[in-house]
Amino acid sequence: MPGKYTDLLKQFEFSSFLVVQFLGALNDNLYKIILSMLIVENAGSGDSGRQLSLVGGVFILPFLLFSGYAGHLADVFNKRTVMMVTKSLEIPMMIAAYFAFLSGRVDVMLLILFLMATESALFSPAKYGILTEMLPDRDLSRANGLLEMSTFLAIILGTSGGSALFAVWKGRWGGISLVLIGVAVVAFLFSLWIARVPTPSFQKPFRMNPWGEIGIGIKHLYRNKTLWVTVMGMAYFWFLGALYQMDILLFGKEVMRLDSFWIGILVTALACGIGLGSLAAGRLSRDRVELGIVPLGAAGIGLFSILLAFSSPSFIAALGALFFVGFSGGLFIVPLNAMLQQRSGQQEKGRLIASSNFISMIGVLLASATLFLFRDILQIPADRIILIFGFFTWMMIPMMIWVLPDFLIRFRLWIKSFREDV
Repeated sequence: MPGKYTDLLKQFEFSSFLVVQFLGALNDNLYKIILSMLIVENAGSGDSGRQLSLVGGVFILPFLLFSGYAGHLADVFNKRTVMMVTKSLEIPMMIAAYFAFLSGRVDVMLLILFLMATESALFSPAKYGILTEMLPDRDLSRANGLLEMSTFLAIILGTSGGSALFAVWKGRWGGISLVLIGVAVVAFLFSLWIARVPTPSFQKPFRMNPWGEIGIGIKHLYRNKTLWVTVMGMAYFWFLGALYQMDILLFGKEVMRLDSFWIGILVTALACGIGLGSLAAGRLSRDRVELGIVPLGAAGIGLFSILLAFSSPSFIAALGALFFVGFSGGLFIVPLNAMLQQRSGQQEKGRLIASSNFISMIGVLLASATLFLFRDILQIPADRIILIFGFFTWMMIPMMIWVLPDFLIRFRLWIKSFREDV
């Protein structure tokens, strides 16, 4: 009989891990949205867009610069220790944020954001890599479902909570900073209860070149067809997520003529869909890493993107289409995460996960460039951009199956087993 989410959540050491991950993502988003709203309020009308773009760029930059170092740390040191140390660093960062808010200096606030993103970049390979050391393979899909769900829940609560904090306590930086420091302290305390895992017995040389480890990792991924397709699929998920997150703002404003509140509801529907789809993916995978539901997720993304492109006359239709785009995205990403964790060798798990993070961040940057090309240069409306990438996602499915037939084989076996259980 397949395991249940409750079986995992009853394990206090795993639940502690989940709380640490959730609170870290929550603090990142709380700080980012407070900083963004402060910039919008203080900047001139012609300068706010540039500074908001700078916020996004500053947060992505450490993943491009330090992912190689992060992979090395996760491979050479105990992953639990890496997580504890990085969480401890968040506390002085949030204390420094208080003084930055008081000073009113945006450059110092951006520096703290850069340091927070660096901590997240160092935390990520250890976070994903530790799952295979603390859990059996049969629990990987459910664990990743909970992990992705908690991430997107943190994004939703961080965005809405940060906006509320800024609106209610604007200028009262002591209260806002106390919340940020409190979240960091609680995250560190829970990190002490994460499951103890073995310390790696092997060593490898440290490379000063920040992209040296990434280069080796990408070469090793490319040589393994299954892992390469997996990583490319993950990068496409983050590319499409970033593109849709930006394009929905234009879709709501220019096509549907909505105000900021209702546009925010649309973005929330996408994030909620991904979170619930991630939980569904863990459930549908049962006690294995199930590649068979990846084509199902891709087909859903394509179908509901096309429906979304034609849904502008109805807010409810657009809301439903966006939710199911996100839900399908959850079905798509969870098995890929679990596959990378399962198939990466223990001696270079951190390196390969860090290389995957690096490639995914390139995808996020390409999303910005793609939106600029399609919207500003080619003058394609926001709803047509969604339509184009809905069809493109459908076109990806046969290409993905042609490169790696395992997707189709596993899909057929999954359908067969699902029918037998029903």
